[in-house]
Amino acid sequence: MDDIAQDLGISKKTIYRWFENKDQLVQELLEFSLCAPCEVNTRSEENAVEEFCVTFNHQIQNLIKFHSSFFNDLKKYHPSAHQIWAGFKENNIIQQFRANLQKGIQAGLYQQDLDPDILARLYIGQLETIYTSDLFPPEQFNRLQVYKFNLRHFIQSIVTPAGQKYLHEILARTCCV
Repeated sequence: MDDIAQDLGISKKTIYRWFENKDQLVQELLEFSLCAPCEVNTRSEENAVEEFCVTFNHQIQNLIKFHSSFFNDLKKYHPSAHQIWAGFKENNIIQQFRANLQKGIQAGLYQQDLDPDILARLYIGQLETIYTSDLFPPEQFNRLQVYKFNLRHFIQSIVTPAGQKYLHEILARTCCV
């Protein structure tokens, strides 16, 4: 709390007026950080490929704002806040991705033989591996570049020829992937 007070230029007493302890502060900051980017607008007229690119690019932009040790520290030092993250991941990110996969399969933009439950978790696992492992050291790899490469590689592996057409259109007009 000393570091936080010093960085904010306020006293610890002021912080404790608003937060009972450091765990409460971490929980509320995490909830705020997770909910703020939830306002991503996925218009109903977007196809699943465009929705995937826009939504997950936005989430990646927000994810890279966290230090790579953040989620490990959260799990180790603030288990209740880590539960908030785990719930958000399960109830928002994975569900959103699963819904996108189902939408794309129904529209014929994604391959019909995909299992949305497995694929949603597989993709999130890839993102977590990039984020929390030593596989891509930050001094050697730009994390945003690795995420975008992973996003592009992933979407290219699941689209049908019709989905590939939309993906090429998206790539031609935007740098989202």
